[in-house]
Parts: sequence; structure tokens; C-alpha cells
Amino acid sequence: METNDNKIKVDVDESIKVEIDVDEGSSVGMSVSDDKKVKMEMDEELKILNITINHGRAHLWNSEDVHYARTKHRIVGTMVGSLPRHPHQTSVLGLPLQLMPEEVTLLLEKGFGKPICYVEFTNSPSQVLVDEFKEKRQKCYEEQISAAFRHRKQEIESNAEKILKGKLKKLENKNFPNPGLTKEKVIEMECEKIQKLPENHQLIQIFTEHPMIDHFKPIDINWSYPKGQQEKLKYDVFKDLWERGYYITSGTKFGGDFLLYDGDPILFHATFIVKCVKKFQQVSNCDLMTMSRLANATKKTLVLATCERNKPSYRSFQLVEDKLISDQIWQQD
Repeated sequence: METNDNKIKVDVDESIKVEIDVDEGSSVGMSVSDDKKVKMEMDEELKILNITINHGRAHLWNSEDVHYARTKHRIVGTMVGSLPRHPHQTSVLGLPLQLMPEEVTLLLEKGFGKPICYVEFTNSPSQVLVDEFKEKRQKCYEEQISAAFRHRKQEIESNAEKILKGKLKKLENKNFPNPGLTKEKVIEMECEKIQKLPENHQLIQIFTEHPMIDHFKPIDINWSYPKGQQEKLKYDVFKDLWERGYYITSGTKFGGDFLLYDGDPILFHATFIVKCVKKFQQVSNCDLMTMSRLANATKKTLVLATCERNKPSYRSFQLVEDKLISDQIWQQD
């Protein structure tokens, strides 16, 4: 580190040097010189997520994309795939991750993702692809046969002394002479008895993302959400709440459109149930009381959202001693 004329020079490494201006009355500035033209950024390089669109639904099939979307963009989605080891249950699901339409539109609008589809998804697999799949499946099976044989042989070798003693004891009990059994001879005899691994006992790798996806041909596809007025309202509300820093999931099971979390849903409970309405005045007292009681029973706050003057507006409702209290929250500047 060197200090000279109100500048601090810091050598990050041999190829990168950073100069920080510390002139009085000005904000701290930073300039970077790099022989290899490597650009230093505070954030890591933006990763574009491949959002697979099929039959009008959007999915993330890659586990790295799912983790990146959740940690970097607060996109939660819903796991909809069955677990290979526990397929006959629905309490815990796995890949792929299905995205809400609002999540897809937000990712595309912000430039965080791109919609893709593949020609191969719309056609039956070619014979070349089928043959390649069968060849790799057979190769995997043969490798498992060899692995199973080696594992069984190791077990025999580790227990060879016990096997030899057992055989000699049987011969002694039957008054038969020792035919020259040795440890090596026993290992050879037992290895000859090892049966081939049955094909129906082989381990099958269940892929979530296609293993040959890089060889497929992507085609252009349009994502047209939102279409109607209600869909536009829901997206505007979703986008506004996302930009406020909330994690957002579907609120269908609680009678709303969205659930809001202060942090990752794995660590936090939802604090708000958001219901999108055209106008606050159009919500009947009966519906308002019903939704408020449900929110109160689940320890959440009901929030009605609408658009006023092309900007989202919100009102929260809580039951206090059987009285409904309303308040306007998140007012626009």
C-alpha cells in the first residue's frame, strides 16, 4: 500500500491495482487498472437462468439455477417433482421447480432469465437418441456388475480365515481328509460362486434435467403473461412487493393471492396474506370478515391490494376483540 497526494494505491495482485481518491469534500471514488482488462465488480457476474416453458408452465430443472434464483433474486417457486428414493409421498417434493407466472415475468423483465423450449420436447426421441440412451444404460449396468463383484470379493478376502476354519471343521466332523485347502484356494472357490448382479437390481439414475440438454436445439418462445386486467393487477402488486424486499409465495391455501415473508420461507413464517382486488369498496363485509378471521387464526395479517393512479395501494386488516381494524400501509411516495 502506498499513500501519495490524497490517493491510496493498493496492489490487489500482480495484475490488478486499485486507486482510491480521498480528496476532501468529495465522495470516495475508485478506479481500476488491469493489464488483462479484468473488470472488478462488487457483485458476481450475473447469471442468466434458463426458464423452460412447456405447455404454458415454467420450470427450473437445474439445481444450481434453483439455488441461484432463491439466494440472489428471492424467487422461491414450488417443487413439484417426486423424490427418487421416496416416490410414493407428497409431503416432500424435489426438482423441477415450478415458477408462478408473476415470477417468470419478473425474471424476464429484470433480465435475470430467458424463456427457452427445445424442438426435441415437441417430438418423439430420434432412434439415434434412443440407441445412445440404451448404450449408456448398458454401460452403466456393466460397471455395476464389476463393482458388485469387487465388493463381494473384498468381503470374501476379509473373511477368508473364518471360511477356511469352517470348511476344515466340517471335514473333520465327517472324518474326511483335508484335500489341501488353503486361504487362497478358498478365496478362489468362493469367487467362482459369486452370481452376476441381476438386471432388475441395478441402480438407475433418475435425471431431473436432461443429461444431453446441451445437444438440443432451442427455439424461440413468447411469454405473454399478464394478459387481462386482473393478471396485470396481480403482477404489479407482486413486482412492487418484491422490490420492497419480501420473499413471495402463492397464497392460495390461505385464501389469498400471495404470502409475504420477511426472510427465506425456510427460516421465517409468513407475516401477510395478500389479496388483490379491483377496488377496496367492492369487497363485501362478509368476505372481509371471513378473510380476516382466517388470517387471524393463522397468526397473519390480511392485506388487500389494488392499483390507484397506476400505483399499487394496500390496506391491512386485523381482528381485535372481534372488531375489524383497517390501516393503510406501504403508501407510495
